[in-house]
Amino acid sequence: MSNQPSHRLGPAYLEGVTVAEKPENWVEQEWTGKLQTKEGRTQFRLYYYGELIDDLIVATDFAPQLVVAEDPIDGERYLLFDGCKHGYNAMLCDTYTAEQQNNRTPLLPYLSKEGEDTFEVYITAFYNVDWDEEFSDDVDEDGQLELISGERVDFDVAKRNGYDALGIDIVNNKGEKIEIVQEELA
Repeated sequence: MSNQPSHRLGPAYLEGVTVAEKPENWVEQEWTGKLQTKEGRTQFRLYYYGELIDDLIVATDFAPQLVVAEDPIDGERYLLFDGCKHGYNAMLCDTYTAEQQNNRTPLLPYLSKEGEDTFEVYITAFYNVDWDEEFSDDVDEDGQLELISGERVDFDVAKRNGYDALGIDIVNNKGEKIEIVQEELA
């Protein structure tokens, strides 16, 4: 959580709650962060809206998935992925009704096949879109880009949250990595 990272920045909404995970191993368009509280805790419970197929959380016929992590010590929740808001398509191509955005309930607890409910969490975002080339003419004089929803956001924030693919991996208490989200978003 340094002030001036020497590596690519990941999703803006995860700033302050992730630490770069082995940036020396990243490919050029990749960012990977490990979820960590400001107090340094790295174990979380996960809750999701979506369909569970094997270990993967996928969209339903009604709406895209929503995944949050909860600190089991203080109960604070962290948004990891909202398919209605995050990623290139959600920001620039696909529209969702208020019902789809707000009625993705109940959030279900994610449990491993062994019943484990607390994990380390790693998020990987991929950035293969050249935002400057595609959208620089659409940025207004205040540095804002209008999303398909009509919301205006800072262009740098849009580039960070508009990744074209996302993966979320968790690690159980045995050290086994489980992929729970794998999405192409552009």
